[in-house]
Amino acid sequence: MLMAAGIEPPRKVFAHGWLLVGGEKMSKTKLTGIAPSEIIDHFGSDAFRYYFLRAIAFGQDGSFSWEDMSARYTAELANGLGNLASRATAMVNKYCDGRLPAATDLTAPEQILRTQLAEVADQADTAIVALDFSTGIVAVKQFIDAVNLYVTEQAPWVLAKDPANDARLHTVLNTICESLRGIAVLYYPLMPKAMESLWSQLGADTAIGSIADQRVADIGTWGQLPAGTVVTKGESLFPRLEDAV
Repeated sequence: MLMAAGIEPPRKVFAHGWLLVGGEKMSKTKLTGIAPSEIIDHFGSDAFRYYFLRAIAFGQDGSFSWEDMSARYTAELANGLGNLASRATAMVNKYCDGRLPAATDLTAPEQILRTQLAEVADQADTAIVALDFSTGIVAVKQFIDAVNLYVTEQAPWVLAKDPANDARLHTVLNTICESLRGIAVLYYPLMPKAMESLWSQLGADTAIGSIADQRVADIGTWGQLPAGTVVTKGESLFPRLEDAV
């Protein structure tokens, strides 16, 4: 039909695999189908996209279960990224009157995260171009894990107890927020609602511009959030949910 209409047919067609439930293809007869609207109503559209591109390699068959999605939502989104964002914005408000502090006491841990962010941006971009969505998402997730570990090791809540540690405290908080800036841009195509909220909480919309206008090639450029940017603690990015029925 395309040729008859004088339209060149595609040279390559990408097809997804089968979505399995209980290890079998969905069937009306066996009543094993799932309603996307029910999943979205429970987890939200952002988490819906995240799960199916994260848990199932594009082009291959993959299984869905409420239990697996609930576990990934809780571990990777609510406890992983969501908790990181909540802690970061809360600490900037508590210890710095809601203004992003300057980073003046850089040490090896900060340099490592800076390098990792640039590398992750390249890895994720390469994977997405190759339609290897799962690998790209995992690369960003691993960076989130690294930032969470950094928070635990640097313990800004301990640094805040002694004014002599202010320079160090400010550097740690700045580093966390800059890391979140990069994460927001990387995850924006996947979870636009949550990442727009994070972008706004970081004050990036005012300081840098719309998240939709950010370039992947610029993600690794550190220090885009200027000191003094107003940081706000907004609603939870990924609210904790009741178990699905």
